[in-house]
Amino acid sequence: MRRSSLVGFPVLLCGGYFAFKWLLAASLDAERLVAVGGMYHWTAMTLLAIVSCVWLVREQQHTGSFWGDFKTLSQLLVLYAMMASGSVWGWNHLVAAESTALRKALRLAQIEEHTSSDAAYQAFVASQSQAGNPPELPNRQAYREQATAQVNWMLSGGVTLVLSLLTYLFAAILLALVATVLLHHIWGLSSLS
Repeated sequence: MRRSSLVGFPVLLCGGYFAFKWLLAASLDAERLVAVGGMYHWTAMTLLAIVSCVWLVREQQHTGSFWGDFKTLSQLLVLYAMMASGSVWGWNHLVAAESTALRKALRLAQIEEHTSSDAAYQAFVASQSQAGNPPELPNRQAYREQATAQVNWMLSGGVTLVLSLLTYLFAAILLALVATVLLHHIWGLSSLS
């Protein structure tokens, strides 16, 4: 089996992500679906790391050096991390764009409800201060502008792509490092040469 044959796994796993989300979209709320999607990608990356390790050993493709094998393992995981980030963006802003727009509209409606009048805003501030320490919130108009800008920013496509890319790249590097440590220092891959 050549290295290029492993590249099909990330494509297959990203396709599985869309099927997985599509099957669960009707039965889970949007926030839980985001968490389940993250668990899917973490599981897929772990599976990909295991398959890559098995491939390194069975096909004797290991380089004999820690950093060489780390590089080999991380290449496929980083590729998947980039594809996973694209799939998260694609799901939230293409496939489920209506759901994302609905979540945004609901949050903006909550902001509008809390800031529609001085009395509504005071009731909102009072409800926030029931936890003990009252928060220091700006005046009603400033709060409305800040909260609206925050919702628009957090639910934008660029932020979705960048945050998921950072998260999955970190996870890919961490998994590659752990897998390489296990291969070299626990199972003694360098002694198998």
